[in-house]
Amino acid sequence: MDIYPTLRDLVECDPASRQLFGRLPPDAQVALQEQRQDIRTYADLERAAASFERRARGW
Repeated sequence: MDIYPTLRDLVECDPASRQLFGRLPPDAQVALQEQRQDIRTYADLERAAASFERRARGW
């Protein structure tokens, strides 16, 4: 698994991460960029995306 220094690098360099990030609602993208500085792998991004999906469903 590739590890990138920042979320921005992850999204720019990893096609799967770019696709996953692109499917998130704009407000979730902004929140991740501003608040989640610990996202450095696809798995990290996947967990964060799942968290946003659960919140959107009211879990």
